[in-house]
Amino acid sequence: MRVRARAALRPYYNYRLIDISEGEEVSGGLALHLLETGSDVEPADDAAADWQPAAAEGADSEQAPDDGGAGGDGQEPSGGKQVTELDIDGNADDVVAWVGDDPERAEDAIEQETAKDKPRSTLLKKLQKIADADSGE
Repeated sequence: MRVRARAALRPYYNYRLIDISEGEEVSGGLALHLLETGSDVEPADDAAADWQPAAAEGADSEQAPDDGGAGGDGQEPSGGKQVTELDIDGNADDVVAWVGDDPERAEDAIEQETAKDKPRSTLLKKLQKIADADSGE
């Protein structure tokens, strides 16, 4: 998922402030965060254009409707709930489930995991394998 900033932004994301210039394109979990928080962004791909706020998906359903695989959303972690945002502090299986086979999500997860004080080497190896899969084709 990718979005483009319509104005300069400075959101708080992943325990830090992020500087985003007007016109800059961001992807992965940060893009989703910007959409979810109503930031001044525009969709830069189909997944972002198709994104709907959780309230619009139906209050009586715990899970979001199947989006046909757009952008890799809808992956099921070990808990059985659909994952829409990366929780880098969650268990490794949930992180891998969020990434799916999306190299962009893998890169986003690698960036967030390596920023931690104690990155998980086994998780980083799995994520790097997914990220590298795109370059081998």
